Amino acid sequence: TLSADKFEKYVGKVNRWARSLPLVFDNVAQELNLIAIIDLLQIGSGFRQELHEEAGRGASDTINFGCISLHISQTPLDAKGLQALTLGDISQHFGIPLFGKEKPMTRGISAVTVSEASRSRPLAEIIVGILQDTGRRLEQNGFSSFADFIIKMCSEKATAAHLVASLVNAFPSLRDAACVGGSVVYLFKKAQLVAYDICHRFGSTDPKFAFPDVADMTVFADNVVPAMLQHRGILIPCANIANKIKDGKELSLLETTAMRAASIVAAQLVADHANDSESGYALGETPVNQATLDVFWWLEGKDPELRAIPRL
Repeated sequence: TLSADKFEKYVGKVNRWARSLPLVFDNVAQELNLIAIIDLLQIGSGFRQELHEEAGRGASDTINFGCISLHISQTPLDAKGLQALTLGDISQHFGIPLFGKEKPMTRGISAVTVSEASRSRPLAEIIVGILQDTGRRLEQNGFSSFADFIIKMCSEKATAAHLVASLVNAFPSLRDAACVGGSVVYLFKKAQLVAYDICHRFGSTDPKFAFPDVADMTVFADNVVPAMLQHRGILIPCANIANKIKDGKELSLLETTAMRAASIVAAQLVADHANDSESGYALGETPVNQATLDVFWWLEGKDPELRAIPRL
């Protein structure tokens, strides 16, 4: 069930919210570019435990910290700059150690120490791979930066649907889809997040970012939303998946995709019910859509009392 008071408080926060970074930018394009890169890198939930142990932060905070560090250090983040990033750069700016503790090894009469790869190193490798590939594809297609691409796509057609389609067609790292039961399930969490953040940040001052269809997007199905839906009894997984989540075991790609897709369906049912005048819910004057619900459940998931709920 939804707490009407809590939901209204969060709805007000969502309607006033925009991803405004505590940074100084030379121009709008530079700010847009960094916001888009942050959304591009919304990954790493599977490294939560490793990051907390080795970096002292969770996945989302690690990404935000790293991108802000890149900007503050004036690291070029245009197409050429993204291609020039190294694994060492990612380790330095994102605070992800590449090596773990040194271990002694004896060879004959000589004692040496050997450093093994850290448990979170694979995430650093994924991040640098995404950024380099994005920069390469931007340059190959004649765009000077991620912002340049987005501005030109929005100038063609100022809708969220057009921007999301353009993003997933151009960048493989944004093609968030998997095959379940013989059918391809499209989620496109990160691409939708780019459109949502840009609309909320710049839509009030620039008409090409004021997407009229932003409310038509789905929840940005990640690891938090399904967990909150399960906690509230809205989403009930099968026994096998439920036991894996309870025991902290890793879900397969098929299982994770099924849970994320189910959360999208569940969110639409909740939105339809909340907006039905005959439902009996008095949730205020603001219509409920999936994006609003996503932010509500995501913020709810950050509640100290609920942070311990197992994620996907």
